[in-house]
Amino acid sequence: MTSRRIPLVLALAAACGGHSTASPPAPSGKPPTAVQTPGTTPTPPVVATPDATPVAPPRLADPTVPPHLALQAGLMPLKSTGIEAFRAGHPTYDGRGILIGILDSGIDPGVAGLIVTTTGAPKVLDLRDFSGEGHIALRPVTPGTDGTLVIAGHTVRGAARVGRLAVGTSWYAGVFRELPLGPPPAADVNGNGANTDAFPVVVVKATDGWVVFFDSNLNGSFEDEQPLHDYRQGRETIALGRQPLTLAANFADSGGVPDLDLFFDTYGHGTHVAGIAAGHWMFGVAGFDGVAPGAQLLGLKIANDARGAVTVTGSIRRAMDYAVRFASERSLPLVLNLSFDVGNERAGRAAIDSLINAFLLAHPNVVMAISSGNDGPGISTVEFPGSADLALSVGALEPGAFTRPPQAGAPPPDRMGWWSSRGGATAKPDVVAPGQAYSTVPRWNTGDEIKSGTSMAAPQIAGFTACLMSAMAQEHRPVSAADILQATRATAVPLTGWTDLDQGNGVPKIESAYRWLGAGHQGSRYIVRTEDGAPAALRRSGFTGPGDTLQTFIVSHADGLRAAQFLLTSDAPWLSVPPVVTSLPRTTMIPVRYRAGLMTAQGLYVATVTARSPTDSLAGALFTITSTVVVPQDLGARPLVDIGRVIAPGRVQRYFLRSPVAGMTLRVTASVADPDDGALLQLYDPSSHPVSGDPDSLVALGYGKAPTVTIEVPAEDMPAGVYELDLFNPGINRTTVSVKAQLASVALTPRDDGKLEASNPGAASVSVTAAAAWAGAERRWDVPGRGAPAESLTVTVPAWAVRASVQVSMPQAQWEQFTDFAVTVFDSTGQQVHSAALNYGRGLQTFELPRGLVGQPVVVELFPAFARTDAAPPWRAMVRVRFFADSLQPIGPSHLLDVVAGARAILPEVTLPPVDVPEGFTPLIAWRLAPAVGDGAAGVTLVPVAP
Repeated sequence: MTSRRIPLVLALAAACGGHSTASPPAPSGKPPTAVQTPGTTPTPPVVATPDATPVAPPRLADPTVPPHLALQAGLMPLKSTGIEAFRAGHPTYDGRGILIGILDSGIDPGVAGLIVTTTGAPKVLDLRDFSGEGHIALRPVTPGTDGTLVIAGHTVRGAARVGRLAVGTSWYAGVFRELPLGPPPAADVNGNGANTDAFPVVVVKATDGWVVFFDSNLNGSFEDEQPLHDYRQGRETIALGRQPLTLAANFADSGGVPDLDLFFDTYGHGTHVAGIAAGHWMFGVAGFDGVAPGAQLLGLKIANDARGAVTVTGSIRRAMDYAVRFASERSLPLVLNLSFDVGNERAGRAAIDSLINAFLLAHPNVVMAISSGNDGPGISTVEFPGSADLALSVGALEPGAFTRPPQAGAPPPDRMGWWSSRGGATAKPDVVAPGQAYSTVPRWNTGDEIKSGTSMAAPQIAGFTACLMSAMAQEHRPVSAADILQATRATAVPLTGWTDLDQGNGVPKIESAYRWLGAGHQGSRYIVRTEDGAPAALRRSGFTGPGDTLQTFIVSHADGLRAAQFLLTSDAPWLSVPPVVTSLPRTTMIPVRYRAGLMTAQGLYVATVTARSPTDSLAGALFTITSTVVVPQDLGARPLVDIGRVIAPGRVQRYFLRSPVAGMTLRVTASVADPDDGALLQLYDPSSHPVSGDPDSLVALGYGKAPTVTIEVPAEDMPAGVYELDLFNPGINRTTVSVKAQLASVALTPRDDGKLEASNPGAASVSVTAAAAWAGAERRWDVPGRGAPAESLTVTVPAWAVRASVQVSMPQAQWEQFTDFAVTVFDSTGQQVHSAALNYGRGLQTFELPRGLVGQPVVVELFPAFARTDAAPPWRAMVRVRFFADSLQPIGPSHLLDVVAGARAILPEVTLPPVDVPEGFTPLIAWRLAPAVGDGAAGVTLVPVAP
């Protein structure tokens, strides 16, 4: 899910001088009519099955902050968008009568705050699993004459208890196993300290439908158990053992044969999101509410939580279709929240964006809020499906309450969330909202009530729009999604000192949006594209020449009010546009002209063209057109040196750096003037991706630890183009930083014959000292994927390995067909060693290796998720697995190389030390070419060498 891939400095921690890591979005649930079993007590005896190893139960964690203090401190931030005052002035406009669908990792329906609405109605109307993670394989079973059942080779008593409910002779049995759910604590379903328990289940047809019995306390009997119906029937749930996780059942009937899926949230993200959107009396504290406490919820599990809360093929589409049917059958206005995002390769071309646009056009009264992503503050980092044109894309504010230790009283002002993805090639986000909150979590996730990310911002706006729709319904004013979206955007208030790329229209204000709707304005939705298909214009490398002055945009009407003419205005002197353009029936071409002579200084230039209707100019923008131009510094000509740069709290300092040729090495050194100050550093490649392909590539400097940090981007990760180096201050005081960035004097390129070539792109000869060292081993695969099924590779961990990396790369056009692509590493027992999802079509994951894996096989699983249910074609990916030793081992003497300007030199062959590498692997050599004189940047790279 969305915040899953970024480390965030929580403001609470920053205020205390520490750091924390944000977790992804989690769905919330409700615990009405939980099934209580006579044999289940809060601390049951641990009864081991052949599949389980009893261990001491873990101690339950305490909340991060006591809930009453969290409420007093404003850690559920409702003032930013005016919700608190709006609900005080309009107590019934609290979302009542509106259904919010939470597409996420699941909802735990057993937590306080997700039980009832403000009117006393059930909070969670239904829970449906579209991930398949909780699917239980069922087989026919026949009870024995002795009252037992044989399930997966084990004898379970209590058939008579089950038979008293069964109305047919067909019984079905299966096993609910913890191990496939991932590592503890989430996968420790019964809280006994192990994730290897296996719970026998039996399914029979009762007079009121299918029911399932669990051997919940693993005592080998169903006699002391209660039946669990489909959640939709009576909102029944069950919790096993120490009850850290709530389970619900989903049944389907295929020709009289049951199909069983269990619904749960073992990621904690969806439960948190649900509390923000619509929680009521959270944690049992009166007045501790989410944004729309009167709204009801629909939990739609789209994610396989064990593999990093990744979506599965078609899960988003199937969940949306189910939600609209469910709401329509009950005549409930529908808001959908999707706190999920994956990196765009080419903006405007992702299949899931097209599916969401088509869905919203087909259902013009459905409002959808989507998180914009957490790869900020780099430009052009908005992720799909937050780039879908017709949805509300939501970026993140950092609430002032999180910039200090929790305390009562008015908090400092909100500020832009540094982690929030920015626009560039997309004209998103639309708005920003609080991206941190203290909210509901499953019991196993206690202690993680504070989560951060645009995943937390999207449900703020889902609840916001639910309150608007609730108000309009009670006033009998019909509104469309186009009306709600334009009211939200048109009345937003921009943050001072930030561009449209950062914040879109700014922070929505609900009282103003309510008045906009009450004034009778009509909304419009348009789709904007450049001639090459992008939603916005981005010249990342500046202008191509003197004639590069014209950009044409293509505007298409989607739904809502259609204007006959567009009144156009530009907010920048370097961009001009015709004042009036006539709207054509299908598409309208709008030319804009650039004045490059006004953009000579290095930096970032952003201009927005606003289109209004001449018949209702007070309604706000019909659409906007965004142009961004970067004027970079050429590192091939001179290094970047910026000494004593002062960065204000919450602010970002951006540098755009051109590497003229591929294969260079980039060295960046940054320092803080005061070691107790702090800053974070992030580097983006020419495609706006974190430069290593690893989204968790933030570098911290200062904070009482390392006042100076140096990072090197090796030649293998350095395509030519414009890089973005961002330094940002997440603290509450000014920080002073100095930064230097320079390229090595030579480019390093592997040749087809296996040798390494050093070339000199400069204007003067250079002398370098080349040294080689053994680093580890590498193997590459060209993996042909069959479609939706997962593919696996098996490798053996060498005795010397302490760390491993997995890199996956694929074509951009192929990446755009996915909604996720998970990489999970399992040991020989099926336990997870590592799990994460790619965030782009090229991704790198690095992880430590437990010593117990030495000499053992591990399985690398590639788990694709396609956007379309009916389209899961074959795919291909290049996979590179590397094992690393704990240190580099020098090989032979160093060599002095002189390379004249424009010339090339071949590095000498090396004699490898005796080393055992796994089958199919090649030794990995680290080369370092340092300047023979001076302290300039060295050329570094890793090269596999045949033994």
